[in-house]
Amino acid sequence: MHAMDSSVTGYSTHGLSAPAEHTAPLNTVRESLGYRWRIVITTVSLMAGLVLTALNRPLVFEGNRWNSVLEILGWGIFFVGGGLRLWASTYICARKTREIVQTGPYSLCRNPLYWGTLLMVGAFPLFLKSPVLAAAMLPPVVLYLFAVVPAEEAVMARRHGEGYAAYCSEVARWLPNFSRYQRGTPQDGQHIGFYRECQRMIWWLGLAGGLHLLFHYASQSWWWHPLRWW
Repeated sequence: MHAMDSSVTGYSTHGLSAPAEHTAPLNTVRESLGYRWRIVITTVSLMAGLVLTALNRPLVFEGNRWNSVLEILGWGIFFVGGGLRLWASTYICARKTREIVQTGPYSLCRNPLYWGTLLMVGAFPLFLKSPVLAAAMLPPVVLYLFAVVPAEEAVMARRHGEGYAAYCSEVARWLPNFSRYQRGTPQDGQHIGFYRECQRMIWWLGLAGGLHLLFHYASQSWWWHPLRWW
């Protein structure tokens, strides 16, 4: 992860944020309350969204033409996000937090790994055709945007000082700038970090498949729908 936003540092250059002294310097990300609670909040939000979705009458049923449109859109977004995570992992691998990665996807924006995750998570409500799940995912998304990522970037700023500040002054936290793309040498594809990302991708695919299965059964006439919010 890379750098701090103007909302945290109070510094901005042409819309690009740069790190400054953090009001409460962090030696490790685990000192951040938001970081420590991220898994709990994400799990609770996801489970609540799934339960409410399962108990609600589907907004779109199987066989409806909109179902096919949302399926294609969802899988497209999901695979773009997954591909972005794999691409970013080949550059960062073992270098995460140890050095500043400034090439490949990290020359476009500072958080390509999180971009990939956000895209994949954004596909979940499309798989289930569920605005309820979309709303339930907002708390963890907000937590990552305004607590987890700033904490990670504060640690990077503390560890790497002026070099990191220079990188942040040129590369935005989220908005990709394709005109400044710089090719670099990815880490060895055999590295354990890349393998771990591939293992995570298997988990992501399993979760996506499970959501599809849930939608299939929830669309059946025998499924119990005590909630009818639409």
